[in-house]
Amino acid sequence: MVIAQLKSGDAPAKVVLEIVRRLEKGQVLLLPTDTVYGLHALARNADAVRRIRRIKGLPEDQPLVNLYSSVVGLARFVQLPEGVAKRKILESWPGSVTWVLPARDGVPKHILSEDGALGVRIPDSQLLRSVCSALDDLVVSTSANRHRNPPASLRSELDPEIVAEVDAAVYQTEALPGHPSEVKRWTPAGPEVIRTRDSAPAKSPRLNILVVCSGNICRSPMAEAMLRHRLREQAGERFIIRSAGTISEEGFPPQLPAIQAMQRRGIDIGSHRSRPVTKELMEWADVVLVMTTDHLGELHERFPDLTQKSFLITAFPGMEIEGLYGVEDPFGSSPEAYEMVAHELEQEVERIVQHLLARLEEQ
Repeated sequence: MVIAQLKSGDAPAKVVLEIVRRLEKGQVLLLPTDTVYGLHALARNADAVRRIRRIKGLPEDQPLVNLYSSVVGLARFVQLPEGVAKRKILESWPGSVTWVLPARDGVPKHILSEDGALGVRIPDSQLLRSVCSALDDLVVSTSANRHRNPPASLRSELDPEIVAEVDAAVYQTEALPGHPSEVKRWTPAGPEVIRTRDSAPAKSPRLNILVVCSGNICRSPMAEAMLRHRLREQAGERFIIRSAGTISEEGFPPQLPAIQAMQRRGIDIGSHRSRPVTKELMEWADVVLVMTTDHLGELHERFPDLTQKSFLITAFPGMEIEGLYGVEDPFGSSPEAYEMVAHELEQEVERIVQHLLARLEEQ
């Protein structure tokens, strides 16, 4: 479920209260931070924190960052040093610096490191500070990506499987800064840098593929899932696949016959939700695969500067479309029609995958 889509700096009271209500119920939420998109849970809820670890694929003993609203009241959770060291820590907040500090008695053990320390940060995000203030408690926050995969600074970069596993999400209309928080540990000898802003997992060369149909509830989600399934088997995370529709509205599930056709192929698209094609998605994509020549025309009319990378799915990697139409829309037809379309897409996807893998070997 999408709670809201906000502009940078927005923190509407209604949205803050909805986030607080859900966190208090033990939900895991996808929220924009002042760095990247993150997974969030109430820190004292051990089950919710455990869910975050499972979603990311983190070991049980790996410490997580905790957010708080302000320096006022922070001493309930951590022991701050005295003098100049304390001033240096406080001057780094609000901002994207996490400090690992000795924890106070009573802080839940499931968010502590083995030596009893707590990683804590006061974020620059007004939304997150407002949430922490309303809760008057710590909120676990960690990047919304699989362990060792690159984080997402755009909604289009988020892994659909992770989006499907959270309870609700808030998105930001603009791109997030994209760098991770810097992590420092305070020691009597001075600060020890654990992670710099540049030490996040490097983004390996990858190709972003956008699949486009009309409503984004039949053809494009089927092709998206097939491509992701086959390419992930062969190339891990080197290919990122998304889909959208030229006349789509946000948030609709796939048609039941499309879900069933994919289930027969061992692929689940039930968690997919439709979205319209946008300039942001077109800019994100390295390759755009469309279902019909009509879609090519629509994209060219709406995004004339971005359609040089658009291909008819039945012609890719060629640009020549004479005599070709593409893949017909099965919407409103019989389950047999959906099965025929799924079979056709399966053949096209296999051909495209072989081309992409050969191209990968040449790099």
